[in-house]
Amino acid sequence: MKRIFTFLFISFCSVSLLFSQVKLTKVNHGFLSGQSHDCREVSYQTPGNAGENLYWDFSGLGFADDAVSVSSLEENAGESNIKVVRNDGCTFFFNITEKGNEYTGYQAGDVTFRLSQPIVKTTYPQAYNTYFEGKYSGTLTVANSSYTTNFEGQYSTHADATGTIVLPGNITVPALRVKTTEGNGTSYEQVKYLWYTQNDRFPIFVTMENYAIDKAGLKTLTSGKSFLNTRVKSPNVATGLESLTAGTAVCKVSPNPFKDEIQLTFSLSEKTKVNVALYNANGAKLTDLISDKEQSGNSALTQNIAKFTQTPGVYLLKIQLGNKTFTEKIVKAY
Repeated sequence: MKRIFTFLFISFCSVSLLFSQVKLTKVNHGFLSGQSHDCREVSYQTPGNAGENLYWDFSGLGFADDAVSVSSLEENAGESNIKVVRNDGCTFFFNITEKGNEYTGYQAGDVTFRLSQPIVKTTYPQAYNTYFEGKYSGTLTVANSSYTTNFEGQYSTHADATGTIVLPGNITVPALRVKTTEGNGTSYEQVKYLWYTQNDRFPIFVTMENYAIDKAGLKTLTSGKSFLNTRVKSPNVATGLESLTAGTAVCKVSPNPFKDEIQLTFSLSEKTKVNVALYNANGAKLTDLISDKEQSGNSALTQNIAKFTQTPGVYLLKIQLGNKTFTEKIVKAY
């Protein structure tokens, strides 16, 4: 009897684990026109090992700068069906199909990078241990010049890890990590680690590593960066990173979504200089809500921002508490 119970318990745990694992699907993770994605660079985090039932604790990471990278997804009438327009002027092109997501090139200023043989970024469905690889080729051109160069390389994608990820704001969610590799095999290689949840369309966390390859085939890490999705959802914190902490200084934003007013609640253990600015979803500054105001203790400030947020949708608050800066997404209700 004990043996049967043990078998049933192990079977139940195995089935529970199977159903708790994240799977990428077109419905939940495919690119859609009208969507947008915000992220900020944070302190570089090493990706760790591959495998199952892993635990990634990124709760203590700090922001690397004040810049918010905002990407808007739009329909494209050219060779690809979706273009991703970033607020730094770069535009990336993708073909989104029922089978997966293909990267077809980008344009930045006068430089156009076009892939005649695209890179498959995602296949649907994609679950733990999914692996595929291929070759890519294309042309890079510079407008108003005769410069053109052809290139080719190899890529691979491996959903190499699954487990639980912890982010600032007590966000703890099951996650699937996808490792992507692109390079020419002889001089350079770029490796990205992307963590996905079941309900967030975009990766909630990304670590990107660039490698140089010498003549002997030895790889050397030349740069490593990490990025946090500032719109990540959480079953524990309904509006994501709504509790912003800088050491012993805390700022909370409510309500979210809002109609006309928001309330900023501060808990400051010592006198702290506070700045709060409002931005639209494209990263353009709309107004300063608080400018160089020194506060301490517990306090609340109500701001009517209706005239700056007449259009329903997503807005951003840049909150500076002393020498620490955070960005919080707020949503204007319809």
